Amino acid sequence: MPNDEKCCPICGEENNCELAEGQNTCWCMKACFPERILEAVALEPNKCICQKCLNTYKGV
Repeated sequence: MPNDEKCCPICGEENNCELAEGQNTCWCMKACFPERILEAVALEPNKCICQKCLNTYKGV
């Protein structure tokens, strides 16, 4: 079973969280997240959203 910190709170897939890997920064710290995606995960604010879900919300 995957580490919960490494799972996207939206889809449950790997989120590639660099903080969960022991790094000091993460790719998400450089990304721009629409307010509505942050509202969607308000109950789990400390989990990284995966790039796929971010792109879906952005309409990419």
